[in-house]
Amino acid sequence: MGKKYFAILVSFLLILTGLYAFKADNSDEQSRKKTLKKALAEFSADESLKNTSWGFYAIDTRTGKTIAEHNPDLALIPASTQKVVTTLTALSLLGSDYRFETLMQYDGKIENGVLNGNLYIKGTGDPMLGAKMVADSLSVDTLFHQWLREIKASGIGAIQGNIIADGSWFDDHMIPPKWMWEDMGNYFGAGAHALTTHENLYSVFFQPANRVGAPATVAKTDPAIPGMTFHNDVTTGPRGSGDRVYIYGSPYSNERWLTGTVPLGESNFEVKGSLPDPGHFIAATFANFLEQNQVKLTGKVFTHRNAPTDATGKSRVVISRIQSPRLIDIAARTNFNSVNTYAENLIKALGKTIHNEGSYSAGAKVITEFWNEKGIDTQGLRIHDGSGLSPYNNLTVRQLTQMLLFAAQDDALYNSLIKGFPVAGQSGSLARMFSGTSSVGILVAKSGFLGNVRAYTGYTRSKDDNLIAFTIIVNNYSGTPLEMRRKMEKVMDAMTGL
Repeated sequence: MGKKYFAILVSFLLILTGLYAFKADNSDEQSRKKTLKKALAEFSADESLKNTSWGFYAIDTRTGKTIAEHNPDLALIPASTQKVVTTLTALSLLGSDYRFETLMQYDGKIENGVLNGNLYIKGTGDPMLGAKMVADSLSVDTLFHQWLREIKASGIGAIQGNIIADGSWFDDHMIPPKWMWEDMGNYFGAGAHALTTHENLYSVFFQPANRVGAPATVAKTDPAIPGMTFHNDVTTGPRGSGDRVYIYGSPYSNERWLTGTVPLGESNFEVKGSLPDPGHFIAATFANFLEQNQVKLTGKVFTHRNAPTDATGKSRVVISRIQSPRLIDIAARTNFNSVNTYAENLIKALGKTIHNEGSYSAGAKVITEFWNEKGIDTQGLRIHDGSGLSPYNNLTVRQLTQMLLFAAQDDALYNSLIKGFPVAGQSGSLARMFSGTSSVGILVAKSGFLGNVRAYTGYTRSKDDNLIAFTIIVNNYSGTPLEMRRKMEKVMDAMTGL
């Protein structure tokens, strides 16, 4: 056989080999897609979804092609996956290195160690002030000692005036108008304040009775809330029944109504509530701290809402600047721990920064405008808060997944976002999910959970390591939340390795 014919034969064999490999790869890909299609069909046919509204959307972030979909444009209640919308918008517009500032200021003059004027604590929405949840944040005690040192370094040993908490950077509506009454007195219903302190929460400790059904008593609160009044209807529940207490109360009111049960045999059982007025709390608590440290205060404690009118227009001197941790760390805790207060501060911060209005409506406008500019059809997107606690929020699975696609096209933005996403089988809300599956250590997602709402949005990887963005949201399902979670888990796992 001549060299020419031998070369032709080799080329022909190589082509056949390539065609076979292509056919095998294509067959394998089709087989894997059938697995996802089957998982979606089984999920859709499940009896618990008979009266359910649900949507699913998955996209290959490298090609931009849709992998699978179901009701991609149906407006659904997102629950806490709304936090992804808020944090991603904030990271995009403010930057991962953005920091909030809290200022200590004074007006008047300092003469012979006496401030003849007012001391101000001015906030700009730092959600981690006094929280000590990451390395750069300070506990309330550490914060107060730093302020004390800076006050004394300014030559102030006594204050012939008032302490005023200035939270005017945001509007005074701490709670979004579409939140439920049963939520807003509890820690997860704390809302947003320009002087957010200790994540706007406190703990109330109960002493159960020695029999089921008997009244439980309030032992203490930590920290102590000046002027707090409780109307306590909490009783003792069965052993191991957990926290079934609801705290009812509105912002700026120190009256709280306590209902529900605490478990038998649990001494000093802790239940977390929302601070009624974070600004007043930090100013009043700091005033007591100053007195304990021999800095005499002759005036009173006010907030910007009730401060004497002659104080509002005076020029001020800054004596302290406390910076928050970076936004990348704030966003990570917002998503990983699903902290509602952080998300609410972020949406107001967006409104203040872009439209000079620290309100929920202004923040919602910023978010909608931003995604419109990025080419996402926002019809059906209804934003009433930053956290997803409102049952009146709506978005589509296509919208949320396209937002994830946007993040995936920028490595820095993508890495900033997923820093707060739990990892399948390893951390956060996904730690006990996907056991023994191919998604362990690969799939990352933010979860969302409200009454009759379950949602997940995040990323996983294909067999050839392409990044897949996805969202699945279920509203008004039947059965238990755990049962629905397990069914959704099967759909999500079917994507990994496609």
